[in-house]
Amino acid sequence: MALYHRHRPQKFAELIGQEHIVQTITNQIKSNRIAHAYLFSGSRGIGKTTAARLLAKAINCEKREKDNTEPCNNCEICNEISKTSSIDVIEIDAASHTGVDNVRENIIENAQFRPTKSKYKVFIIDEAHMLSTPAFNALLKILEEPPQYVIFILATTEYHKLPITIISRCQRFNFKKVSYDAMKKNLEDIAKKENIKIDKDVIERIINKSDGSVRDSVSLLDQIMSTNEKHITSDIASIVLPTSNIDEIITLIESIINHETQKALESINKMTDEGIDMSQLAYDVIEILRIMLISKNQTKLTIANLDLNKEAEKKLLKLNKAIESSDIIKLIDLFIKRRSEIKMHTITQLPLELVIVEWSTTDTAHTKNNENNGENNDDNTKTEENNSKDETKDIKEDKKSIKEKVKELLNKESSISLDDTKEKWNDFMSKIEKKSTSLSFILKTATLEKIDGNTIIISVAFAIHKDKLMSAECKKNIEEILLNVYNTKILIDVIVNQVDEPNPKIDTEIRDLTAAFGGEI
Repeated sequence: MALYHRHRPQKFAELIGQEHIVQTITNQIKSNRIAHAYLFSGSRGIGKTTAARLLAKAINCEKREKDNTEPCNNCEICNEISKTSSIDVIEIDAASHTGVDNVRENIIENAQFRPTKSKYKVFIIDEAHMLSTPAFNALLKILEEPPQYVIFILATTEYHKLPITIISRCQRFNFKKVSYDAMKKNLEDIAKKENIKIDKDVIERIINKSDGSVRDSVSLLDQIMSTNEKHITSDIASIVLPTSNIDEIITLIESIINHETQKALESINKMTDEGIDMSQLAYDVIEILRIMLISKNQTKLTIANLDLNKEAEKKLLKLNKAIESSDIIKLIDLFIKRRSEIKMHTITQLPLELVIVEWSTTDTAHTKNNENNGENNDDNTKTEENNSKDETKDIKEDKKSIKEKVKELLNKESSISLDDTKEKWNDFMSKIEKKSTSLSFILKTATLEKIDGNTIIISVAFAIHKDKLMSAECKKNIEEILLNVYNTKILIDVIVNQVDEPNPKIDTEIRDLTAAFGGEI
């Protein structure tokens, strides 16, 4: 049995980090004021389903004492619920039962029958936000007025996706991510019960990787324990918890802050070659910069959610002291703006490369001024004027160099010759024909006019054909196929070239196209 199942809370007192919810629910149990519908929301692995089962056990336990809110965990009903074999506690995974028919069969019809052994029939609907709109509509009526013996508990990680009509009929409880200290105590308790010793830095890394999820932390511990070592050190843990690319990201941020443009660009391209997703990379950089910004007003770096080794932590602390809050804000703005453009580019690293160049462009003069002011306070006017001239010259040269780099980056979208285009045009038309018959008909009547940079310009005889080819969806499909055939980003542009003399070939193609759409000329 997995470690998480072995150490799953069986009493409210064992539920980790949700004291505010436990207090309210146990008070309801004690005063016998159970609601007919609950909504448990929060991120993954923090106790929503566990709390639902505990509630089901507590209200149905045969041996629970009057003034005690905890289930006995010994009676038949408690044991069946713990093993998820109770016929009166129905757990439904909404992610795989999204339709209205499943709601009717598994919930509405089932709710008409009284519980077999228990006092209450409990429906636990996990990932409730995944239900379809018709399924929610079907659930709505019985959720509003269920039989007295029925209780609904909806659990969701995406509260905002639930209809307001469903939310308003439930008592809502928001589960929080579990704190660092609570996770640490839980992992230490489990290690003690399992008779193993774990170094402090290993526990810290597990917590950092878990992002507030108890289930994730225990699952990681379980993987590490599979090494069968009784004393788990950093070296042993690294087999399961290899150092993430966080070190590379911090090195990248260091290069950017220090205006080492070439090094930063090389770092981006290295991570691209390693298959790292550029959108995720941008997100990670933004997250680290955010933590640095927040920590500017604190006594120490807030690194609770980062998987850092000691060396990386020291480097980040040093970087945090070397940059002003205003500069961190500028960098965050640049990365947020460019991250939104990543999906629009075939060269996925280009937006991040532009961030690096933009940062150098806007901040080089400021940096040089600071350096010169710090190095020389000579009151000699002539010297200051000379320094100013040299500085201005350097800045102009830097800006020129940066413009060349921008041009170089933008030119990665390479041009293509007319001969190259014609050579593979038949391959392109073959793929178009497989993709869309209507597009194939239009393009067969078109003429390949010329190439302008990385744009193919074709002419068609009718404006309606141009409108069709230049519509957003068609243009996207054509340019994707061009990229596939020519292995470089190619755009398409269409012009209308009216002809005075009738063209039998065009007439035939037009008739075929019209007939394909069920029309006539």
